[in-house]
Amino acid sequence: MAEPTTRPTAEFTMSPAEQVLAQLGRQKWAVDARDAEALRPLYTADSEHVLYRGGPEGRTELARSHGRDEIIAGITAGWARTAATWYPGATLHLIGSHVIEPLGGGGRMRCRSYAAYLALDPAGTPGVRSYGAYDDIWVPDEGEWRLAYRETVMYGYAP
Repeated sequence: MAEPTTRPTAEFTMSPAEQVLAQLGRQKWAVDARDAEALRPLYTADSEHVLYRGGPEGRTELARSHGRDEIIAGITAGWARTAATWYPGATLHLIGSHVIEPLGGGGRMRCRSYAAYLALDPAGTPGVRSYGAYDDIWVPDEGEWRLAYRETVMYGYAP
């Protein structure tokens, strides 16, 4: 393959919204790759996560986690339940329809997005396992954007 004739001369700077979107992508890549260490720098130490099931009757709270360690422990507990059948690519998050907007009070950003969760069934057939929405608050923390608060609403999924 031929080398490009032009080379970048300087790094580009991403906007805060682009940085938040990149962090959201890193969070989903870490979950899908089952990389707990990659999750640690994506959350504030005191982050909070609330999980809801959504449906025609509205929202029902399923779980609430406080702090980075508790959130990551909840994620890795889910990995443990499916460890015997998981391999890279067996589960994937597709994130889209991002709405990112600044919030007042110290440079916080709100990022809302939809998600589809693709997984293989026991026979190896791919399909949509569930879908839902994220409503996140990202804050500057130690020089990067970190997830401080997340509400997840899951549809079409029985945990």
